[in-house]
Amino acid sequence: MTEPRVRCGLPLQGVGTVIVGGIAFFATMAPALHAQERVVGRRAVGGGMSYESISFGDGGVPQTTFAGLDSTRLKKVHQFTLPVTAAMPLAAGWRLDVTTLISSGSVEYTDPSAPKGTRSASLSGISDIRLRASGRVIGDGLIVTVGLNVPTGRTELNAGEFATLRVLGSPALGLGSTSVGSGPSGTVGFVVPARAAGWDIAFGGSYEVRGRYQPLAALSAGSASADFTPGGVVRGSVSGDRTVGPHRLIVALSADVFTRDRLASTIAPDASGKGGGSSVADVRLGPVFSADAQLQIAAPRVRELLAYSSYRWRAPFSRDGITVERSSGQYLEAGARTAFALGVGRDLVLSTDARWHSGLGVDLGLPTSGVRSGTVSAGVNLRRSLLAIQPYVRLQGGVLTQQTASGSKPSQSFSGAGVGLVITSRF
Repeated sequence: MTEPRVRCGLPLQGVGTVIVGGIAFFATMAPALHAQERVVGRRAVGGGMSYESISFGDGGVPQTTFAGLDSTRLKKVHQFTLPVTAAMPLAAGWRLDVTTLISSGSVEYTDPSAPKGTRSASLSGISDIRLRASGRVIGDGLIVTVGLNVPTGRTELNAGEFATLRVLGSPALGLGSTSVGSGPSGTVGFVVPARAAGWDIAFGGSYEVRGRYQPLAALSAGSASADFTPGGVVRGSVSGDRTVGPHRLIVALSADVFTRDRLASTIAPDASGKGGGSSVADVRLGPVFSADAQLQIAAPRVRELLAYSSYRWRAPFSRDGITVERSSGQYLEAGARTAFALGVGRDLVLSTDARWHSGLGVDLGLPTSGVRSGTVSAGVNLRRSLLAIQPYVRLQGGVLTQQTASGSKPSQSFSGAGVGLVITSRF
């Protein structure tokens, strides 16, 4: 029998995705090595590979309606990614960035009907290709960014692949991108620079047309359906950069405002076979407010030392004009990174970070789980002429908190390890 298939994909993350898209491969080592900066006007190519494995304690994480089963427990998660990026100058001072990735992920879960009581599901393929062009217009008084998402990623999954996506795309696990696409989409944004009271200030704005395929957004709206047609996103931001003695401080504030979305759900018939069908709801996601700060510290005997933090608040969303209870969430992350010179062309890079997510109460699965976790990473940056090679290892551990129908939040421990390699060249 052919498995049922669902059309789906991952949402873009606003103009921030477009702006940092040209160096997205550093996410395989974030936050250990992601702050490398491009040299404007030069060509750059990069690639990498990473492998992540996560195990859940206490017999696994309870899940409802997972992989076609009424209830089961997730035991392990694995993901392998191959990100690729390129950046090049264009005419008239413009610059083009191109990114994509190949990924393969799998999950292991309990299934009493299986011969050994366990089963696995997987998801693999190539992601969408993201293009981003940016340049200065009207002298240096305006910077314009135009982003385009080319729909090369997967938009049709069977039940097992969709169940795998629920896990791989969970913010609580921090595994990063998958091979699922979001369909045709794009962003147009601008930045206006200014200077006041010793600060270099940038005012930004953008509008994003989101691709149709948004399964995780549908899950966050409390529906098992992937039939989610999103509206646009308006984003505003202001950032400041200044020196504080020998140090450098960068702060940024932003807000995302969403237009109306449409969510379709299937209604199962009752025991007599009556009452089945479908329903369509208008969904308005609440605005998302973010605050970020980074302090680059001038310290002796180290090549780099910085501390950073990020706070995000997602306001409650509404369905058909009615606010959905327990649909707001908070996200707090903080960390530090340092690099020590080991000799000519060699650096030891160390980092650590901590995350706290409150989670949402609208879904009983991993996509809306809360988390308290920590990560430590160690890597070596080897520079040879135009080439930089960066192997690394990473360990993480924490506790998941999942809402239940009664509102309680049982805890579930997890631990993970990862290895990877980032290769870049500038010429």
